[in-house]
Amino acid sequence: MLAIQCTKKLKDELKIEFEDKELYNVDPLYSWHSHLFKYGRMKCVVIMNTLTRYNFILVGLKSKDFKDYERIVLEAIRENLLLDGATDEMVEKYFDKINQIIYLPTSSRPVISQMNEVITTFTWWIEDSTVEEVNRKLNDHPMLTLPKIYSGISMMDELNNL
Repeated sequence: MLAIQCTKKLKDELKIEFEDKELYNVDPLYSWHSHLFKYGRMKCVVIMNTLTRYNFILVGLKSKDFKDYERIVLEAIRENLLLDGATDEMVEKYFDKINQIIYLPTSSRPVISQMNEVITTFTWWIEDSTVEEVNRKLNDHPMLTLPKIYSGISMMDELNNL
């Protein structure tokens, strides 16, 4: 099971209702916090793994994209993991355990704080880089609350342990 934990702003954009989180015991590796923000006139979403803080940003989303949000998130997770060095086998092992997608409210203030930090960093770096370049650099940016400091390394280690 994969849980997409949304802020209220994103929930309203998606026009969804949350599941009752008491009914689910979600593995934090399969839990992703998601927040909608604007960069200029573009709608963007930051997506961050609850356990590893592995993250990326989707830029320029349109109304039709929010209607197909689950597919877009799954494709983006797969694409970013592969671009950051995960093997096809690691990614397939991860995706093999996803049999259902649920929407829940956000549950971790530290994750929300770090998502806000990622948004700030994104707005600085995007001036001189492409979205793809920034997404690669975001997981090489230190997060002192992580045991391994870098979210990219944390995520790859978790994938290796599946």
